[in-house]
Amino acid sequence: MSEYGLKIKNYQASTVYECNLGVRERYDFKEAVFSNSLFLDFLMQNGLEKTSDGATRDIIGLDFDYGTRSYKDEEDHLKRLSKKTIGEHRIAYVNSDDYLINKINKKRSRINQLLQDAHKHKDKYDSHSKEEIREIYYENGVDIKYPIWKKVKNNVSKIVDYETIHYKMLYRSTGKAKKGSCMFIRDELFDVARNFLYMGITLPEVNPMIVEISAYAPLISSSIVGRIKIRPENILVLKDVKRFMKADVISIETDEEKHCHAITRKDYDIKNEIFDGQALIDSSIFPSWGNGYILLRHHFCKMAAFNTNIQQFFKDYFGDKYERATVTDMFGRTMFVKNIKLITTDNAMKWLKFDVSYDYWSEWVRKNNSYFGIVKTAHESKLGNVQKMSYQMVNVLDINTMNSVTQTSVDYVNRLKSDDDAFLEYLDKNKNFSNDFEVLIALVNQDREFLRSEYFRERKSTIIKNYVLNFKSGKVIQNAENLVIVGSPYAMLLYATCGDESICDQDNTFTTEEIANQCYTPRFADGEYLAGFRSPFNSRNNLNYLHNVYSEKLEKYFNFTEQIIAVNMIGTNFQDKNNGLILFGSVLKKFSSKTIR
Repeated sequence: MSEYGLKIKNYQASTVYECNLGVRERYDFKEAVFSNSLFLDFLMQNGLEKTSDGATRDIIGLDFDYGTRSYKDEEDHLKRLSKKTIGEHRIAYVNSDDYLINKINKKRSRINQLLQDAHKHKDKYDSHSKEEIREIYYENGVDIKYPIWKKVKNNVSKIVDYETIHYKMLYRSTGKAKKGSCMFIRDELFDVARNFLYMGITLPEVNPMIVEISAYAPLISSSIVGRIKIRPENILVLKDVKRFMKADVISIETDEEKHCHAITRKDYDIKNEIFDGQALIDSSIFPSWGNGYILLRHHFCKMAAFNTNIQQFFKDYFGDKYERATVTDMFGRTMFVKNIKLITTDNAMKWLKFDVSYDYWSEWVRKNNSYFGIVKTAHESKLGNVQKMSYQMVNVLDINTMNSVTQTSVDYVNRLKSDDDAFLEYLDKNKNFSNDFEVLIALVNQDREFLRSEYFRERKSTIIKNYVLNFKSGKVIQNAENLVIVGSPYAMLLYATCGDESICDQDNTFTTEEIANQCYTPRFADGEYLAGFRSPFNSRNNLNYLHNVYSEKLEKYFNFTEQIIAVNMIGTNFQDKNNGLILFGSVLKKFSSKTIR
């Protein structure tokens, strides 16, 4: 097994169906990877087999992109292909292209053979849509035949038999939900694997929450980059806090005939769930490589955890009472604050939707020695201290600001033209297997005079022209960064001292402003006004005017890096305005309030 996971095969379901009918010679498949995860850890300990090269046949992927043809449809399809080759042959003959003629003749011969085979097996064809094939395999599983090879002589091998493995549908990953791609597992491993994914939860026969459990059960199979040990007895779970503000809005509503109407509503209640999906994790257990933020997964659990000096805060807050201070969580458990290593809310705990107790969930966490999977961390962009805007972002800005918006890009293009080292740095940051940038750098390193060669000057001119074309399509660079949001984090610390949500209003690290929304990020200077774009950027309402305000408390108790931004969620419309965002897009400097109002 590699650091990325196990190698598996991802099959096209329609070709599997046709092969098993006997109307097709082989399966269509791609090489894929079953990613490292807490689920893979479990399977490796419970019977999953792998080969010496880090592959397994115990798990496969299925894509349902196509249906299957009837005999008539297959015959018509092959005849169309055959007719097309006639025209291709004529063109090749006129051009006296012997190589192409030979190639087309082989293609025609192959099509004729396929026509003969189709006629031979015409009674075996079975037409199904991709949805029907998906339903068949979901309900009945799927058989995959693997050839057994045997050496005969002179190092020549032949197929002597087939091994058939029956697979059952295990889960459909959330990332593939729209396409319907699924993971299937060997029949013998199905029960133990499904029980683990579902955390032993059995759905009722009446009104089962199939959609919900299908979305949350695969969370523990999420691809991870590391693990962190967090004991359940050190986790404080509180009810999330809702805060409202009144504002005049335009509400898009449907009538009884399902017609959309834009209706102006006065003094409408706008809601923020201020700690939605987030967690604070004590610096004593936070991984050194986490860069201030880690995205965590476990059974029916997902949360974005931020590096926080939790225990230092409790010591300062409780003073002499620290050793005896307690707080009661949402389940009625009384905890000593000195034992709290992670603070989160019920929105992170998806198992609550299935009438499961905290003790029950805790036992499942302990089964893997209380290790949570780390899906990702905050990290600096490869572009350094700049980011590219998209054309959607540019389109919502005032035309009168374009000179200032594009100035950084214009200056950079001029620098690429005039500064050889800047151009070489650009090549280094953008080199890949499909361009010659690495070769150009190597030639310059071998002999600096290569910069003055005609070839290098021509390549430089072409590369810069392509960069300018990309710039004109909306890829405008700015002094910006992709930042991860944490909502009113100091209010969350206060909330953890007593479990009384009213204390959140005592958070004085932020105040409300008439125009801007206060925030804190070390990425930009204290007092700067910023333009913030939600990612993905949907519409103009996702554009935010922010005021970066440094706070002694935020700097003392939170170990934020330049890829993190804390935003005031109390008394603002920030969450609702941004479609309930979790991740934050580029934050751009030096736009006036007039630009984005």
